[in-house]
Amino acid sequence: MVKVAVLLSTYNGEKFLREQINSILNQVGNFKLDLYVRDDGSDDGTINILKEYENENKLKWYTGINLKPAKSFIDLLSKCGEYDYYAFADQDDYWHQDKIQRGIHKLCQQEGPALYCSNAVLVGKDLKSLGRNVYKTQPRTDFETIICAGGLLGCTMIFNDELARIIKASKNHGKMVLHDFYIAAVCVSIGGNIIYDSDATMKYRQHGENVVGVSHGLLGTVIGRVRDIYTKESIGIADQARSILFDYKENIEVNNQKWLEQVAHYNDNNKNRLKLAFSVRTKYININMSLKLRISILFGNR
Repeated sequence: MVKVAVLLSTYNGEKFLREQINSILNQVGNFKLDLYVRDDGSDDGTINILKEYENENKLKWYTGINLKPAKSFIDLLSKCGEYDYYAFADQDDYWHQDKIQRGIHKLCQQEGPALYCSNAVLVGKDLKSLGRNVYKTQPRTDFETIICAGGLLGCTMIFNDELARIIKASKNHGKMVLHDFYIAAVCVSIGGNIIYDSDATMKYRQHGENVVGVSHGLLGTVIGRVRDIYTKESIGIADQARSILFDYKENIEVNNQKWLEQVAHYNDNNKNRLKLAFSVRTKYININMSLKLRISILFGNR
């Protein structure tokens, strides 16, 4: 039987955690599902909830120092054992019952490293729809754009063992913008396939306390994009590109290495920033996103 590992990182998530865990455990399909949880240093009732489910043999969990989401999820991946497929889960969402089965159906048709992701219904804290899905149009999944933009929803991701084995073989995982950005970037860098499912497979909850969220509403979208343009993150796309080159170079073809080098050094000088900001090789999801990302790169803040 096909084996699937669901990887869930928690941090002070007691409010919505039971609903999410139950939606994961209620998946239907011809596979065996194991749920692994890493708690990232919670000080609320999250650990008590995890202990309850563990006592019922419904999950396995452990805790550690606060690593933040990216490193917490990669730590889970490195420790969960070998499976046919792996899926990321956030602590506050709600999965449709066929989420895993849909992903497996798409991935089993792929050869080599492959990553599946889907759309999601944007909902409020009560799980009522906010009137739209996360993606209005299909996100870009080409190599050049993924390396600069990411943009795929990690909590919808399912990936195969071929991709997982390559990532697990690297003991470094130095610099990651986010775990989902990193996984997608590694996948396309090594020539893997990304499959996007336009149907929603889960409810993506927005409640004002999200560690990572999606801006919604005109004002929220405008504020979010202005903030993204002018805020320089501690780890950017140049740092991540350098890490991927260092860790996976032997798995990356020469042309892809050249693009990763360009991104890795885009912030070295004004000429490099201009070259990447106005590159025709990147095809962002829409005009607004293109302007945001290109200006952010131009300012050296991406």
